[in-house]
Amino acid sequence: MSDIRKNPTLPSALYVVATPIGNREDLTYRAKAVLASVDCILAEDTRVTGHLLSEMGIKTRLISFNAHSEEGKSHRVIEALESGQAIALVSDAGTPGISDPGRLVVAACLQQGLSVVPVPGVSALATAISVSGLPAAPSHFFGFLPAKGGAREQSLTDSLAMPGTVIFYEAPHRIVDLAKRLDERALGRVVVFARELTKTFEQIVCVDAGQCERWCVENPDRIRGEFVVLVGPNSEPGGKLDLDSDRLLRVLARELPPSRAAAVAAELTGQSKRALYRRLTDVPPE
Repeated sequence: MSDIRKNPTLPSALYVVATPIGNREDLTYRAKAVLASVDCILAEDTRVTGHLLSEMGIKTRLISFNAHSEEGKSHRVIEALESGQAIALVSDAGTPGISDPGRLVVAACLQQGLSVVPVPGVSALATAISVSGLPAAPSHFFGFLPAKGGAREQSLTDSLAMPGTVIFYEAPHRIVDLAKRLDERALGRVVVFARELTKTFEQIVCVDAGQCERWCVENPDRIRGEFVVLVGPNSEPGGKLDLDSDRLLRVLARELPPSRAAAVAAELTGQSKRALYRRLTDVPPE
């Protein structure tokens, strides 16, 4: 801790600082120096960040800045930056703005022409991709799905229709539900469960869709901790699937109302009912 030195000439800016997602050794030297040098730190939970700073011997003032207060406090952050202050933004773990608070204040600062400086480090998203064995390009990150109801099912359907690797965050109390849905909707695809990344009980497991729920429930310890869930690309070539779905829609539309035709096509192809409906309503009658 003695090698952390404050920089009294740190330029005025909003410093977006990545913090560890588990292993405290992943906090970079640069992040430590910035956190020790700024005028204040905006923290998602001041207790969590306070404990981290205490271990590092850093005594910078903490200000609570979470999803509930971000919009209301952003103007005060801008005022402080305009007065010449240097401010750090952190979340409880990982990189702010990635399924964590931070996006709104960053956007507001950029709109005002204020300096926003990334201090990169750990992100659960990048960490999981790097050990998944799945293609990183193309990939699509959807964060946390809606908690329940039709919105959850629709969001999952829409995401699985995207080409390439699909990535979610999920909480332990909803992981079995997601596993069940993937067993039904992602057959033929590889699913990677990355659990408790960088922590003591870290686990990265590759499962074929159809076996996801079984993997989760056969050992209660497997549904503890935070998850990154990655779904590998659909084995069907995108062009062929698009051509078949267009043809299928035209055929179904001869006999069924548009909404019903889209629903049947979605069931047969695994594509989004909403996207198929929009495509169908744009298709001229034959």
